[in-house]
Amino acid sequence: TAGGANGLPIVQANVDKGVYKAHVFAAALRVMFQDMQRANYIGRSLDSLLQDGVRLAYDKHLDANVYAGLEEYGTTGLVNNPGVTETTAASNGAASPSTKWADKTPQQILKDVNDALTAVWAANEYDETAIPNHILIPYEQYNYILTTMVTDLATETIYDFLLKNNAAAKNGGSLFIGATRWCKGAGTGDKDRMVVYVNHERFVKMDELVPMSRIMSAPNVANVCYDTAYMANLSEVQIFYPTSILYVDGI
Repeated sequence: TAGGANGLPIVQANVDKGVYKAHVFAAALRVMFQDMQRANYIGRSLDSLLQDGVRLAYDKHLDANVYAGLEEYGTTGLVNNPGVTETTAASNGAASPSTKWADKTPQQILKDVNDALTAVWAANEYDETAIPNHILIPYEQYNYILTTMVTDLATETIYDFLLKNNAAAKNGGSLFIGATRWCKGAGTGDKDRMVVYVNHERFVKMDELVPMSRIMSAPNVANVCYDTAYMANLSEVQIFYPTSILYVDGI
């Protein structure tokens, strides 16, 4: 500021609270008395087996909540948030143009990745803490880059090539490329989608407000069994900065 100035630039922030929905997950476990007695003879715990089932149901519910949200509850997730910018992958420039990775060279796939990384970084004013560090793609594309060599004579896969030469790694960051079934057909026109984002709680998070817990257990005389209730409380995915995530369709 100049000498004699009577004012300073003031940093301001919007502290209005965003509204994010939370919901309750609940599941019941029922162990029939006769089945419990039979299980003693085979050396396996029926209660433990059913607890694994409850945990599996909860884990699958978490996946759906995080990646796609719950349609009947009006929430979205990482792969389908309406506030996120959507783009289309570049064409391969062939006589029969295609945007799919299976039809592209490793260099063209790298360009798709770097274009997306730099677009998100630019949207965040090149903040060094906002370099994208996570990419999610469908399993088909993930398997393709994981098993396809850069050239017929090379020993390096496209996956390794991308990890070494991406814009994040070249600017002091690190990049994780992972697969999820929720990216399959998530794009406009049911096209496969790549999700590029900054995986940090400052930019995006999901709260497990109450971890899944065993709430209560009681004998049920009418049905000759033991009933146990499990419950948890979860929030929807909270994307605080829509500029920190980008969708690329058609890969």
